Amino acid sequence: MDFPNRDDFVVVKVSQILDYGVFVELLEYNNARGFIHISNVSSSWVKNIRNFVKMNQVRVAKVLNVDLAKRQIDLSFAGVNPMRERQVLNQFKQINREEKLIEILSKMTKKSFDEVWDNVAEPLSQAHGSLYDAFEKIALGYDFSGEVEKFWVEPVKKLVKENIVVSKKEISGKAKIYCLSSGGLNLIKSVLKEFEETNNCIVAYAGGGSFNLACSGLTYKEADKTLTRLVDSAQKNSKKLGVVFEFTRNDKK
Repeated sequence: MDFPNRDDFVVVKVSQILDYGVFVELLEYNNARGFIHISNVSSSWVKNIRNFVKMNQVRVAKVLNVDLAKRQIDLSFAGVNPMRERQVLNQFKQINREEKLIEILSKMTKKSFDEVWDNVAEPLSQAHGSLYDAFEKIALGYDFSGEVEKFWVEPVKKLVKENIVVSKKEISGKAKIYCLSSGGLNLIKSVLKEFEETNNCIVAYAGGGSFNLACSGLTYKEADKTLTRLVDSAQKNSKKLGVVFEFTRNDKK
């Protein structure tokens, strides 16, 4: 069985509360048992330990010492600040979610968990920083077909469609576009063509020669980057075609 290293931060579940300390299960290490002495339950003075910990509570603890011979793991709640606890818990929850999604994909394809992990999770995680980030991008229309073998493309798309809900961030603005030369309508369509062909971007006529333009992404930064690129491209094309293109960005909500 694997053991954590000293100074690691681990996710634990309270399994037993005694007057002198707390026994916990290390959820990332096959529920290995660890102990937190009352002196390490809190950085403040502890009179009644049950005021600081509850049964089945899931928290983050810092590893103080690991005795492999005795299979003993000493931990501390006192050495964990709130920010670190949130970071570790969020990462733990995301990893659990990723593993559950791979289990679903394993059942869908009738392949082993390890095979799915090696062929899908590993390459997508390496390309995007995390598997869940990759799935969110795929949900928004990202083409990942060059990152996994052909066999996995459709099953992954189905998995994402049925299990991933993305809260999109949108950046938008209004463009005033007009052209006095003959064939002006076609020229305007040409200016907006790249917008219309880009995933997660919307063009809507607002009347009076105005168009609402919007781009969305996983973050405002990503959406803003796409919108800026397309507006710059449209302005350059407008000059070449003799079209007036005036864009005003909306305030981010």
